[in-house]
Amino acid sequence: MVRKKGQVTIFIIFGLIIVVGLMIVFFLFNPPEIRIVDESNPQGFIESCTRQATEEAIDFLSKRGGDITPTGYVSYEGEDIKYLCYTKRFYEKCVNQRPLLVEHIEDQITDHITPIVADCFFDLRKGLENRYEIEESEMKITTRLHPGEVSVKIDKNFKMVRSGEVIDFNQFRMTMVHPIYNFAKISMDIVNQEITFCNFDELGFNIIHQEYDVRKFITGNSDIIYTVKDLGTEEQFEFAISSCRLPAGF
Repeated sequence: MVRKKGQVTIFIIFGLIIVVGLMIVFFLFNPPEIRIVDESNPQGFIESCTRQATEEAIDFLSKRGGDITPTGYVSYEGEDIKYLCYTKRFYEKCVNQRPLLVEHIEDQITDHITPIVADCFFDLRKGLENRYEIEESEMKITTRLHPGEVSVKIDKNFKMVRSGEVIDFNQFRMTMVHPIYNFAKISMDIVNQEITFCNFDELGFNIIHQEYDVRKFITGNSDIIYTVKDLGTEEQFEFAISSCRLPAGF
């Protein structure tokens, strides 16, 4: 009887060791995300969070022709790439699908980052409310693209009150360097030339604008995949065109 109890005890100990070992392995390979809140710098906390979310949005947009979830697209190398200019008829010139591409990308970024930034404000509040009384208003996010950069403005009142001391924020800002504005402008130039001439002279463009590298790939279905690369940052933007299509055999 004593031996059986001893065996049970040994099995329990071994079981605990295994469970603890598995937990250690899990946390080593899947460390929990920890957001450290600096009460003296809420702006820095929100800026960092906004930057990360914006980078994620731009990565999606750059691979998919300016849409995070494209409609009207061609699948190419594992990505659904938006047609910025399209026709399904043979010999006909395409129709511009995104005449306001810059404004569309701004809206796409705003839509993507809004719930993420809201979660960041929730984390900020949780990290501070044991030391401060927090008052906050509704949030409005505005994204703007400029040559070589992206700016995000967050209009939101966030007030921290403690022992008569008031720390009040009315606006949060984030600016990052990225050529997506330039990509959008170049893409529209390409679309306009495709509409006018059924062609874009990428070799001539690359000679004149040596800071960029524009390449095109024609698929078996006569779709054109354009890739615009900024040679300084190594960032790139891809989109699709279906224009002046030829029947099979031509």
